[in-house]
Amino acid sequence: LINNKVNLGLTKSLNLGIKRAKGKYIARIDADDIALLERLKIQYDYLEKNRDVFLVGSGAYYVDENGKIITTRKPLTETMDIEKKLSILNCLHHPTIMFRHEEFMYREKFVYAQDYDFYLRLLSRKKNISNIPEPLIKYRINPNAISWSKQSKQKCFALKAKEFYHQRLKCGKDKYDQFDPNKILLIDVENSTDEFVLKSEIEAKFKIKKFQDVRKLCKKYFKNYGFFNKIAIYYLLSFTGKRFFDSIRKVLFS
Repeated sequence: LINNKVNLGLTKSLNLGIKRAKGKYIARIDADDIALLERLKIQYDYLEKNRDVFLVGSGAYYVDENGKIITTRKPLTETMDIEKKLSILNCLHHPTIMFRHEEFMYREKFVYAQDYDFYLRLLSRKKNISNIPEPLIKYRINPNAISWSKQSKQKCFALKAKEFYHQRLKCGKDKYDQFDPNKILLIDVENSTDEFVLKSEIEAKFKIKKFQDVRKLCKKYFKNYGFFNKIAIYYLLSFTGKRFFDSIRKVLFS
């Protein structure tokens, strides 16, 4: 057990764990998620059998604050399909992954979306990625988690990871050394009128049922950019209440 004396942040903590690990494989999970009993064995056996695969993820059960299963996330399983999808968006579930311990590190300027940058760099190095279709963890939907509460900045970092990936495809290297993460970290999300930030915040607030905030953000969006069908739908659905929201969440976010 590694107990940081100061808060290093997620990315540096991940790298510290990798540096100190002595095993053959690295398995990832978050503190409020639950690994199913056979998770490590199933992924270990998979990597032992498939020596050409560097990293393997899995499906996941999405559970609420009380541990009740909301829906099941079924991942892509074919390497080519995963590679094609990753070039567009992050289709892997970070807490499910296990990978070979070869001193491959996360890049520490990526305060958020460090996993997406990690996967895209694996693609650049011709490392194979796969998924086991069955759910091997229970992923808790937590309103305070980074994936919900910092979604706008997370998406900005994800766009930067994808930009670097395409730079490597074109030139063989990227401009990570010139990247200043503070240009993203210092964005004033609360007062921003940037269209991308507003869309991201509306989606994030809707997912965690902060419907009053959704309506406020939608009105700001309408004022600056006019009516947009998807934003108008979020606005209307924000009046329907928790019961109706729960009934459609499986459709929208599964």
